[in-house]
Amino acid sequence: MFKIKKNVLNKNLFEKINTRIQSKYFPWFTQDYVNAPDESGYGYFTHYLYLDNKINSPFYDLIMPEFLKLFKNKKLLRARLNLYTKTPETIKHAYHIDYMFKHRSVVYFLNDNDGCLFFKDPYKKIKPEKNKCVIFDGNYEHASSSCTDRPYRITLNINYEF
Repeated sequence: MFKIKKNVLNKNLFEKINTRIQSKYFPWFTQDYVNAPDESGYGYFTHYLYLDNKINSPFYDLIMPEFLKLFKNKKLLRARLNLYTKTPETIKHAYHIDYMFKHRSVVYFLNDNDGCLFFKDPYKKIKPEKNKCVIFDGNYEHASSSCTDRPYRITLNINYEF
């Protein structure tokens, strides 16, 4: 399964969420590496909305309800925001899968930028566009990348069982 959806959220909700996330008061947390196989030496910032079977953020109720409708009656595994800072050249991170068991992944783009999402087999390259998401079977190896044309690349990554 592989699906791309544009204009996922209505304009008002998208702007409300994006304004909050890009506020100087939004809490971001450092991560030392992008994923276990990645050896780029670059870290990034995250904000976990849902982790370990519980809501992990006061921003969960602002961000997640509309997304939960996309996969209603499925078990949410994880939801987190990711922020990669601008780099002079594009840094493509290592291919990976999020979980070793059957699941689906969602990557939702909060801003336009040139930090593409890559899929290994079959090869696909998805350009980030604000308010667009990619929904795919979790066994597809995928890789994020940094951007060079904006101050940062922000995504919402959701994993759920089906």
